[in-house]
Amino acid sequence: IHPAAAAAPDRHDSKKAKIISLKLPLASSPKLMSTPKRPPHIIFILTDDQGFNDIGYHSRDIRSPTLDKLASEGVLLENYYVQPLCTPSRSQLITGRYQIHTGLQHSIIRPRQPSCLPRDVVTLPQRLQEAGYSTHMVGKWHLGFYRKDCLPTRRGFHTYFGSLTGSVDYYTYGSCDGKSLCGFDLHEGESVAWGKGGKYSTHLYTQRVRKILATHDSTSQPLFIFLSLQAVHTPLKPPKEYIYPYRRMGNVPRRKYAAMVSIVDEAVRNITYALRKYGFYRNSVVIFSTDNGAQPLTGGSNWPLRGCKGTYWEGGIRGVGFVHSPLIRHRRRVSRALIHITDWYPTLIGLAGGNVSQHQGLDGFDVWPTIKLERNSTPRTSKMRAKRN
Repeated sequence: IHPAAAAAPDRHDSKKAKIISLKLPLASSPKLMSTPKRPPHIIFILTDDQGFNDIGYHSRDIRSPTLDKLASEGVLLENYYVQPLCTPSRSQLITGRYQIHTGLQHSIIRPRQPSCLPRDVVTLPQRLQEAGYSTHMVGKWHLGFYRKDCLPTRRGFHTYFGSLTGSVDYYTYGSCDGKSLCGFDLHEGESVAWGKGGKYSTHLYTQRVRKILATHDSTSQPLFIFLSLQAVHTPLKPPKEYIYPYRRMGNVPRRKYAAMVSIVDEAVRNITYALRKYGFYRNSVVIFSTDNGAQPLTGGSNWPLRGCKGTYWEGGIRGVGFVHSPLIRHRRRVSRALIHITDWYPTLIGLAGGNVSQHQGLDGFDVWPTIKLERNSTPRTSKMRAKRN
């Protein structure tokens, strides 16, 4: 009962006054009022070079039962756009700004290039830290590392485990910039993770995510995990046992590529199992996204879209993506609302309880009302296509 809604006690009826005076403080006690909802745990899974036709619910030749199930039980984003290359897409996700506003519109950041995400830009994990989140990144960074203040742990992540460059070997973690410059690229925080190579990267990164979930108290602090998988980028080196189900596929690169998608599917299955096992699932939001379109010459497919990775045709920028969460009221549906990768920044800050204004230089929009409610309307009216110089 709200105090303002209660009738004033009759001062001549002492017994009645005493009863009401006892009830009112209890009814207005903060402990008995509706408890504010805790910010959700956020798991963002980003794949590399996964095309529009490279997931089970779009494809006839690739099997991804876990991804299909999560998408069908969540909100499938069928009008979702990214950028055509790694670095621009990742910068937009982390900053909520188009790449022309961060100077990263030209191409990817090469391993020996003295460039990184502008250090004066407040990142998504930094904002989530301010909101009380424990923030962790696992996997591919590709936003520059030529100075220490460019590293993930200096840009808002409490922990980091993964590779800093754009392309590494899945087992040895060797990374090259031309034939003359090669090195080992697997890092734990700001140190080289010597001795941790030899295991297929998707398996290694999944193992780390499960460890984070196993050691974090789901009731004490909200959790943000950014799992940035190397898969399904080249080199095409899946373990042989995953190729067997696709043995009848005539196109050999496609066969290996499909096997790598199946490994991603298995990884997501193991992570969602851990979310349930360790008590995160009921208050979690899982977002799945590619960073750009696929490269058909190395097994990927963007059919029926024209174009590929590196182009501004639909095949290069229209991405696979979905949101899965028990917190979504209207689930099991397809959304055709226009959503862009920059929109995740304000959307996730809003979910965390923050307040993001368009006056802070953001290009993204909070699209959670569009995702949570059964709407095809969105505050976004266009998508940015910034060409390289």
